[in-house]
Amino acid sequence: MNRQRSSPREWSSQAAATAAQAAVALLALVILTGCRKPAPASAAAAPAAADVVVTTPRAVRVPEYLEVTGRIDAESVVDIRSRVTGYLTKVAFRDGQFVAKGDPLYEIDDRPARAKLDEAVGVIEQLLGEQRFLKVQVDRYEKLVAKGAASRQDFDSYTAKLEENAGALIAARAQHESARLNVEFCSIAAPIAGQIGRTQLQVGNLITQDQTTLTTIVSVDPIFVYFNVDEPTFLRLMGRARQSGQGPGIGPRATVADVGLVDDVDRTYPYSSEIEFLNNQVDTKTATITMRGRLANPYSADPAAPRPPLFRPGMFARVRLPLGDAVERLFVPEAAIGSIQDRKIVWLVGADDLVSASEVTLGQKLGSWIAVAAADPARPLTAADRIVVRGLQRCREGKPVSPSPADETSLDLTSLVVPVTASREPAIEPAAPAVEPSPEPHPDSQPAAAPPPPPSAVESLPPPGNGSP
Repeated sequence: MNRQRSSPREWSSQAAATAAQAAVALLALVILTGCRKPAPASAAAAPAAADVVVTTPRAVRVPEYLEVTGRIDAESVVDIRSRVTGYLTKVAFRDGQFVAKGDPLYEIDDRPARAKLDEAVGVIEQLLGEQRFLKVQVDRYEKLVAKGAASRQDFDSYTAKLEENAGALIAARAQHESARLNVEFCSIAAPIAGQIGRTQLQVGNLITQDQTTLTTIVSVDPIFVYFNVDEPTFLRLMGRARQSGQGPGIGPRATVADVGLVDDVDRTYPYSSEIEFLNNQVDTKTATITMRGRLANPYSADPAAPRPPLFRPGMFARVRLPLGDAVERLFVPEAAIGSIQDRKIVWLVGADDLVSASEVTLGQKLGSWIAVAAADPARPLTAADRIVVRGLQRCREGKPVSPSPADETSLDLTSLVVPVTASREPAIEPAAPAVEPSPEPHPDSQPAAAPPPPPSAVESLPPPGNGSP
């Protein structure tokens, strides 16, 4: 059967009708879709709780201390200079040697000074001879004037010359004393006991009077530690001293502070220092006042048993100054302390495992633990609080966490001990007893053979204070 072929006009009408039906269907679909309620979206996944490690603060009853830094300084520091000008002829010590007061140090060529001394002696002798002659003349003319055999003018002339001679003799004796002192000053001795530095000049150098520094001596035992205390702490110390009669610089009831050096990393403060000096004014620039503690610093210069001093001037020191009676403080691991700008915080985990920040003030340290107190008295810390010690960076205010208790072995509980006031000091072995001098032998007696020294005998230098080695 033959299919009837459509004309172009009929084909166009059919296409238009089909397009219209498709548009109506699409519009109906859009309307139906817009009228429907949207399907509920799947609930957002809740954030996972951050894993943190917590522990509780530990209550420890500890004395109140102030920990400050200080510097070790010598009691006396003396620059050795010459009182005369001359050439150096002898250096009588080794660099760094321990010397006693009066030990010889330097010798200067004293021949010019001795020549001046001899000249002064000659002038005195000459004036004494003139004095004897003038006394004889005065006595003689006194008798002649009484008899009328000599003029009064001659008598007065000899009397005036005798008085002039007396004045010249006083001046000559002063010159003699000056020349004698210059001879004495040609030998320079140690003005204090202590340790000497290195010599700045050797034999043959010209020394200028009162200008050339030859070396320096610092005293060794005792030695001082200087430190500064802020004004509020000073007022607290003075208030306590006024009540108890015991405090810094109060004679036999002075405060005893503990001292440690740079090697005291565990803050044990092994040395004891008596605070014997308190400055008489507060520094207006720093609002602090200077205190000074006295430290024993024994030593031995005996080569058989040398014991150098421990403390040296210029050393850094840590000072722990007692402020009052023991009080109970809460301590947390130092790792639990966080910072928000210039504030110190700890993260607290509540009963609902939500974390919150609490601003704290820091206090005394015991090993790796540090005393804390809430900055807001209305929200104090307690020993039952859970403190985050690990995972601080994952904590966010009001967010949940997954806490787990810290392992006790990782908290360094052995360092959480009450500090004890130190009484240990550097010590030396007792000095060997002095050897009694043997009596002088009789001239007619035969000299006895000296007994052989024991095998352990060692020739040694005299101890400090009995002459330089």
